[in-house]
Amino acid sequence: MDLSDYVNAVCEATNPEALDAILLKMMDDRGVAAVSGYAFPFGGDVTTIQKPIITSWPPEVRNAYRSDMAGEDPIMYASMTLGVPVHFLEIYPSLSIDGKGERVLDVMRAAGFRDAVTTPVYAKPGAFAYFVAAFREERHDMTVAEMRRIKLMFTEYYVRYLEIARIEGAALSDRERQVLVAMVANKTNSEIAAMLGVSEHTVGTYVRRCFGKLDVNSRTQAVLRYLGGGALDLSA
Repeated sequence: MDLSDYVNAVCEATNPEALDAILLKMMDDRGVAAVSGYAFPFGGDVTTIQKPIITSWPPEVRNAYRSDMAGEDPIMYASMTLGVPVHFLEIYPSLSIDGKGERVLDVMRAAGFRDAVTTPVYAKPGAFAYFVAAFREERHDMTVAEMRRIKLMFTEYYVRYLEIARIEGAALSDRERQVLVAMVANKTNSEIAAMLGVSEHTVGTYVRRCFGKLDVNSRTQAVLRYLGGGALDLSA
């Protein structure tokens, strides 16, 4: 799968499981043995341990990291500070890693991991995450271009992850869905009321609920966000 096919597949994913499978397959094709991704809340503290968006690390590595390094990861701080992907082999000699951090790295090495690319990913203002692609061999051949491709793959994954999460969280009712379909058809509130046999006031309530669930402020934004999430079947 090339990058173009990957982006198309990611955009077509409609649930987290399918999206994870696409990312893991693409990374496996590029020799990546494990991935992880952690999102940070807007205005949140990066030292706060978050539930991972995705992780394929073995349990012993996940447990060691969560216990001794999460929130105090100098590799993560370096990547976040620089704002670009970093290559572990290149940056490791310049880092100050304490005893706990070294123990975590020992667990990773014992599990067969020798190298990694880490990168920050920004989906939109206030939505950022930290991703890792780990390798079982030392990647002395790693280039800046390849690291940027890895970041692109994580970015496309994270943007789509947020879209799917937003759509799943919206959980529009059947009536709200009908109203949204009518908005797609550019119907006014009075026209929608006549179609559904309810009052304009009731339609206005449904419209506001749609706005709230989709986190938008206008009809245009609601339609674009819902259609962009790939969750609306207009033929239903």
